[in-house]
Amino acid sequence: MTVKHTPLTDAFLADHRHLTRGFSALIEALERDDLAEAKRIADELDRLAGPHIEFEELVYYPAVERSLGRDNVDKLYHEHQVGLGAIRSLLERDDTPLIDAERGRLLADANVALEHAVSCGALLGYVTALAEEEQAEMLRHLEAARERGRRWTELSRTR
Repeated sequence: MTVKHTPLTDAFLADHRHLTRGFSALIEALERDDLAEAKRIADELDRLAGPHIEFEELVYYPAVERSLGRDNVDKLYHEHQVGLGAIRSLLERDDTPLIDAERGRLLADANVALEHAVSCGALLGYVTALAEEEQAEMLRHLEAARERGRRWTELSRTR
């Protein structure tokens, strides 16, 4: 499906580029066993992802659900929870070195979040089929979420 470039798609895809880069950097830090860097990146992802996650869960996913169905969208919400779990674990962690099992779990969860960020952008084609007015309203919601600037860890779970 080809994505038509609109102000909404451009903003959405820019967010996903930041998330993709962030989770890639987080994975690299975890693979190097650099806990301090992983925690720094987790803090940055918490801040950067919050507005976008808020938009996705409250506005974007309900619109996509009409095309994809509840089960597929529930999977997207679940992937958010997996990524959030990795972020929370790192932010709440002291500076004690990671044991292999912890690092393995964090890597697995960060990889789920990375794959989500990469594949979720492809779903934008469903939204671009909406009327321009509805897309403009969605963009206003995304911009308002950015303005509020809530961290991912501050959001209430919506599903």
